[in-house]
Amino acid sequence: LADTPMIDTRSPAEFAQGAFPHAVSLPLMDDEERAQVGLCYKRYGQEAAIALGHALVRGKVKDSRVRAWRDFAERHPDGFLYCYRGGLRSQISQRWMAESGCDYPRIIGGYKAMRQFLLETLQHAAKRRFLIISGQTGCAKTRLLNSHPNGIDLEGMANHRGSAFGKRLGGQPCQIDFENALAVALLKH
Repeated sequence: LADTPMIDTRSPAEFAQGAFPHAVSLPLMDDEERAQVGLCYKRYGQEAAIALGHALVRGKVKDSRVRAWRDFAERHPDGFLYCYRGGLRSQISQRWMAESGCDYPRIIGGYKAMRQFLLETLQHAAKRRFLIISGQTGCAKTRLLNSHPNGIDLEGMANHRGSAFGKRLGGQPCQIDFENALAVALLKH
């Protein structure tokens, strides 16, 4: 609710499928590294996968990732980091940051727990009564909506200008990002 900045340590592909408002993708492993570790895990188990992960993310690669996390932490001391379930990836990231002199909090339960909470928020919101503003194109509906303290601009969240004008430059958020932003907006109201 406080627009807390967050480091998402999941892979770029996971981040692209859906993330949270105010989260940035600073992954522990890139997509290829994660794929290699995943295959190793399936074939040889967790211990071998962890060893491979450490072999892939070491030296200059590790240093640059830790530096990016630290830079973020210095700009956002009130932030948090997370991975998919609040497990190994975020624990390793947090430990490497601490070893470099930067203690940074981790979200227990990670993306999965936060996403579940937001989905439950949307389910509860569906039981509430809403007022929908309608009218002709250009009659200042959005201005009216945005002037109301409890107004939620769905078209704005969707980066869309309605049926008459269509999507805005920059593209629209993926469905999960839209749902997450909507749930956060509903919680704020």
